[in-house]
Amino acid sequence: MRARQKSPPIRVELPPLYPKQREIKRDGRRFNVLDIGRRAGKTFLGVHLALEAALEGDPVGWFAPSYKYVLEVWRDLLRPVGAIATKVNATERRIELPNGGLVEVWTLENEDAGRGRKYKRAIVDEAAMVAKLKSSWEESIRPTLTDMEGDAWFLSTPKGLNYFYDLFQRGQTPEMFPQWKSWQLPSSVNPFLPPAEIDAARIELPEMVFRQEYLAEFLSGDGAVFRNVDNCLTAVPSMPIAHRNHVIVAGVDWARLHDFTAISVVCCNCQCEVALDRFNQIGWAFQRERLLSLMNHWSVKHALIESNSIGSPNLEALHEHLPQGCAVRGFETTAKSKPKLIQSLALCFERSHMQWLPDPIARHELIAYEATRTEAGNTKYGAPEGGWDDTVIARALAWKAADARIPVDLTYAEKVNAHIPEQYRFESLADASPNGVTPEQELAYVYQLQLAKKKVAPKIKRWDENGTLIR
Repeated sequence: MRARQKSPPIRVELPPLYPKQREIKRDGRRFNVLDIGRRAGKTFLGVHLALEAALEGDPVGWFAPSYKYVLEVWRDLLRPVGAIATKVNATERRIELPNGGLVEVWTLENEDAGRGRKYKRAIVDEAAMVAKLKSSWEESIRPTLTDMEGDAWFLSTPKGLNYFYDLFQRGQTPEMFPQWKSWQLPSSVNPFLPPAEIDAARIELPEMVFRQEYLAEFLSGDGAVFRNVDNCLTAVPSMPIAHRNHVIVAGVDWARLHDFTAISVVCCNCQCEVALDRFNQIGWAFQRERLLSLMNHWSVKHALIESNSIGSPNLEALHEHLPQGCAVRGFETTAKSKPKLIQSLALCFERSHMQWLPDPIARHELIAYEATRTEAGNTKYGAPEGGWDDTVIARALAWKAADARIPVDLTYAEKVNAHIPEQYRFESLADASPNGVTPEQELAYVYQLQLAKKKVAPKIKRWDENGTLIR
């Protein structure tokens, strides 16, 4: 393929950036995510970056959520270069420059916007507002950057914990995504924004609105399902020996095409999650082996397993290799059963009924999980566009299995021991007497033991010859 010949750059004076904008431009990597407060100049920066590349002779794609986001931006793009442009098509939103540079403006109401084009730079303005950002990026925009090894800029104020948040997180983990960079900046970084206006907004607006719109904080949306999440993520890692003879249950959500298989293991006695596993891109047989290994390791007694789609044949295959004493049952997730399942888990978190492991991926799935209203007026539960909910479903199934078994029934010996005053229990006497239990202490223990047995013994009802209950 012949290398593309670029014409010399065109010198046009672009409006200057303020210091923080210059710093962002200087430190940018190939893929950049700017999470920034309202009126902080994100679109101004985007226009500067787009025209800069076009004036160098490169093609640029500008992507916006809808037509209304394009109107003012189109004027801002055209104003500095309109006089030198060789062709301006206002209908197609296309600006061509004498050196071959061009800017094309698209709306992402059509997920295929930009398909078939090649760009040196892509700007996604108000990215958090794009309804299907994940599919638009992966299937349309990202391929346009392949030929020219182009870069991309996602500019937006946040809106919940959607795919824009996921992209922002990439920029915060350079060890995993070295080509990504992200910034989180409040509106106050704009030196041209009067501080009094920000103070007035702080007073007038609800706290959550101000934090999202002016401080650029990622917050759970209005439809967030799970509350009190962080207060329940307090389970500490443990070993099976710490839960010997306890009632252990599990919930399993099988992976479909692109998501993950998730397994949550819960101890009913301790009311805590003891294990959480999540994996994908492995064969069904290996997934079943991994599940069986985990169930064996924790001596799982009961497992509730999603039976939709591939879950049903997996469930049948599991029955042939179950550990001794383990029972599994299928759960079909339907439009009727899923709301009850999720609402029960939400109530578990709200009332702090269970301690869960503080896994960061599972935490994100919980706080991002949302309830939306369908056109028919029904409530639909699920992850936001581009997100996952595998650990949410696995935990909901584990909680359903555990809830039916909490509180755990005590054995006869445990019931008797519970009725003995603590200071007379044999283990307490042994701890208090390193030289051995005295005869007096042993006699006191036996006496308390007999009293406890009488309290625990089932009461036998007797009737006289006339059929009257004898009390």
